[in-house]
Amino acid sequence: MTEPSSAVLLRVHPLGEADVLVVAHTERWGKVRAAARSARRSKRRFAGGLGAGAVGAAELHPGRGGGLWRLDGFVPRLDHGAMGRDLDRFAFVAYLCELTDVLVEDLHPEPGLHAALEWAIGVTLEQPPDAMALRRYELALLHHLGLLPSFDGCCVCGAPTAAEDVPFDATRGGALCPSHGRGAPSQHGEVLRCATALLAGESVELSTPLRRALRDLLRAQIHGHLRTPLRSVELFAHLGRPRTAAAADGAP
Repeated sequence: MTEPSSAVLLRVHPLGEADVLVVAHTERWGKVRAAARSARRSKRRFAGGLGAGAVGAAELHPGRGGGLWRLDGFVPRLDHGAMGRDLDRFAFVAYLCELTDVLVEDLHPEPGLHAALEWAIGVTLEQPPDAMALRRYELALLHHLGLLPSFDGCCVCGAPTAAEDVPFDATRGGALCPSHGRGAPSQHGEVLRCATALLAGESVELSTPLRRALRDLLRAQIHGHLRTPLRSVELFAHLGRPRTAAAADGAP
């Protein structure tokens, strides 16, 4: 019998009358696509139901011949009731799940990335939504995908970049020293230092303009790898301005 793995349900779709198709990110196997047989009828194996954004322990078994895996049970670990009562939280979690689903390939286990995703969802459910949690996860995702630009040193020669305005060109690899960055657009040094601190798990404080600058910087890195716009970002637009300032300053 396969031991349950910590899992986040990224996407859930009906499959016939009673079955459910689930895309989950697991600590053990990475992203997995699985069929949950009779999931909409079984209150024993899926007592808490199956919903996108759920965090818990999944009992998964590989499919034959590389086909769909089988999800035989899921036990939620977090209370997701807050998502139903707060549209800001719902939108934040939807964004985290969709971004992971779109950018992460199947069956590439990254325990560090999984831990970052669980943390981001957990803190969003437990505290007032704060866009800096999204920024920290975006940084972790880019890092684990090998797409993170250099923030704290010249991407050409490695020289430290501690100026107030730092030459920055993502197409060349990120931050640049004055010698290698002639003619390159500049990025506020505090934004780059904040990105480095967030990735290291540190708490940071940024003014509203700099929070938005960090959002725009990471948005540019992410959008270059998307084939189509994210539906969850459109949800933020339909919701209008989030009800809390921390959610508004830098929401995707």
